[in-house]
Parts: sequence; structure tokens; C-alpha cells
Amino acid sequence: MNKKLRLVVTAECHNKCPMCCNNRIDLAALPVVDRWNYDEIMITGGEPLTHCVDVLCLIEAIRSICRASGWESMIYVYTAIPSVFSTRNTILASDGIVATPHTRADLERFCSLNKALLNRQYEAYGKSLRLNLFPEVRSWLPKDIDLSLWKIKEMEWMKDCPVPDGEDLRRINTLFARRNP
Repeated sequence: MNKKLRLVVTAECHNKCPMCCNNRIDLAALPVVDRWNYDEIMITGGEPLTHCVDVLCLIEAIRSICRASGWESMIYVYTAIPSVFSTRNTILASDGIVATPHTRADLERFCSLNKALLNRQYEAYGKSLRLNLFPEVRSWLPKDIDLSLWKIKEMEWMKDCPVPDGEDLRRINTLFARRNP
């Protein structure tokens, strides 16, 4: 039985990266998650933080289900838009975030978040902070940036990237959708 779950919550993404793994997958056709006894649950998409409030409610629901069944899962949220606004409550509710900025705008949001964390505008003590960097994005980082809070992973685009061994790729029953204003 696999111990990690990649949980797709939305098909929406602002980046539309040509090499994205999700481009090859019909996200709506993925199997719906049918168990929660994973050691690690990775909330992903699309871009989950386009639905920040829904993600926070989902984290609490998963924690409640796990507690009721005597299971404890680590919950991480994957995002390309790690802004101070969208990430603050997410970091507090989850066990951490995995930030993967793709564009200069994403990177600017990340730099603001990093500055807020370094200045302790909110506490991330004990939380996992991981930063995935593609070479082009790394080249855009300010030369004097302090990334000491982050565990950094160098990334490269992989055509048709498979789900790693030991992981399940599932979705929530109804993918989050853009609300009409």
C-alpha cells in the first residue's frame, strides 16, 4: 500500500507551463481518493491556492477524518504562487508548503513571503518550507537573498513525468472550480 498521496484539488492554474505533468493528465478522470491512511498527503492541482479558503477547509476535514480513524498524516500544500496573503494561513494549518515559482511574478511573491518569514511577521516554526527551483527561476533570484529557512531542490522539466513509486495520484470528489463574482 502506497504511503504518499498527491491529492489534486483543482484543474486551474495561472501558469500553463508547456512541460507541466498535468498537461498529459485528464485531472477530472483521476480516481477519487478513497482512503486517508497515508503518511503524507500533498495537496496540489492545478494551483490549489487559487482556492485558499477551500484548501484550509479541506486540510481541517482531512485532519478530522484522520483523527477519527486514529491516523495522523503530514499535510503539505504545493503552490507556484507563494504570496504572503495566500500562504500565511496555509502554512499555519498544514505541516508545510512546497513553493515552486515558475514566473517572475511568482518569484516576486515568493521573495515577499520569504522576507515576511525572515522578519517573523508570522511564525513558521516547526513547519516544512521547501523551495523547488528551475534553473531559469534560480537565475532571477536576487543575489543577496537569504534562503536559510528553505530546503531547496533543483528542478528540471521532465517530459511525461511519472508519479513516483510509492505514491498515489488521486483527486477530491469535486474539483474546486472558479466561482462567479
